[in-house]
Amino acid sequence: MNKSKLFLISSLFLLICFFVPELALAHQPRIVYSQAGNIQVNNPETSQAFYDELKGAPRDYYIEFPAQGGPASGWELYLNILVPSSVNITSRYSVDVYDNQNKKIYSIDGKSSDWKQYYESFGRDWYMQGPELDQKVPSGKYKIEVYSTEAGNKGKYVLAVGKTESFDAMSILNIYWQIPLLKVQFFKTSVLEFFLTPFGIGLVAVLGIIIIIIAFINYLIGLVQSIIRHNMAKTLLLTSGGMKMKEEIVKLLQKPAYDVTVAFISTAAKPQENLDFLKRDWSIMKDELGFNVEEIDIEGKTEAEVLKLLEVRDIIYVEGGNPFYLLQTMRACNFEKVIRKLLKEGKVYIGVSAGSMVAGKTIETALWKNADKNVVGLKNLKGLNLVPFNVFVHYLPEHAEIIKQKMPNQKKRFKNLKIITDEQAILVQGKETSLIGKGEAVIL
Repeated sequence: MNKSKLFLISSLFLLICFFVPELALAHQPRIVYSQAGNIQVNNPETSQAFYDELKGAPRDYYIEFPAQGGPASGWELYLNILVPSSVNITSRYSVDVYDNQNKKIYSIDGKSSDWKQYYESFGRDWYMQGPELDQKVPSGKYKIEVYSTEAGNKGKYVLAVGKTESFDAMSILNIYWQIPLLKVQFFKTSVLEFFLTPFGIGLVAVLGIIIIIIAFINYLIGLVQSIIRHNMAKTLLLTSGGMKMKEEIVKLLQKPAYDVTVAFISTAAKPQENLDFLKRDWSIMKDELGFNVEEIDIEGKTEAEVLKLLEVRDIIYVEGGNPFYLLQTMRACNFEKVIRKLLKEGKVYIGVSAGSMVAGKTIETALWKNADKNVVGLKNLKGLNLVPFNVFVHYLPEHAEIIKQKMPNQKKRFKNLKIITDEQAILVQGKETSLIGKGEAVIL
């Protein structure tokens, strides 16, 4: 038995014992009314209830007490005869006990006995309870004959055997199909009554807990898978100089350049007067490398429209320009949601200057050199947070003191800031971040 099955059975057993205090008052049910021939009773000292029906002849049960291991005073033979009130309230049954010499040694006379009404709270069933037999007997084989001469040896009854209450996990699971079956076939009542029994209440509680556990496990699995996809799928190349890094860009390609499709997002350049940088990148990409390039302006478009334009492209190339204007436009079309979805699908994000800055935690580095004007009056400088750091672009040695003034804590600079020249780029693949291009990393 594997660990999951063992866990389930153990859980059922423990929970039912918790919900069902009268468990110790119940008999293990044995359905024998559909069996032909004699019935062999195993573990005769264990409390068991045999649900049976006479069909014109007596029914014989055989009990054998082993020769070894028994108590000095003898084995305890306990028998009790009952009839289900719902289907057979007037019938009366007798029981004779024979030894291995076929000699009658005990008899329960159901005809002359006083039958009393009895409610069994465990299964929520009413019975007429007949006489009992409780005797010490030596080891050996015994025949128990159940009959009813006045009823023509017909009708339903229950033979209770043994007094030692014992329920293990497997016997509890066995009850879950037996009780509903008894309700319908033996007692002729609705199977829905099963859910009013202690076992039914316990089952509902167990199933509820299992459903909650499964739902929680599925949630955790989905969360882990989402994190893995997020960490493993994303590929970003954050540059200062755009197509100055063309050799590194070509190395990222999974197919020939002529098969590569590029969404060339030029929105950030709209407030700029000098567009030479944009024309240069476009020419290198289209004419020199032979990419299939389409210029896209995301301003004024909806999230669905942007997704439709970008999802058929291999590379999302976000050209430079004014980072404040670009970020405001991205927020208006929910660009962050779109690009996160596309990164998980294996698309590559290439940022240029402003396009690199907006990928970070904030675009506050755009204010440090006073090179970019906040033309839209943007107050919230929070970026797309595609990478866990800010990006300082177009670095020159004279910028060192400015950076130190703006971020005086050296540990914070090392952790939260990436500085690149126009000859460098930051490559992010999954969780891995590396500096590529010419020159050493700038560490201040």
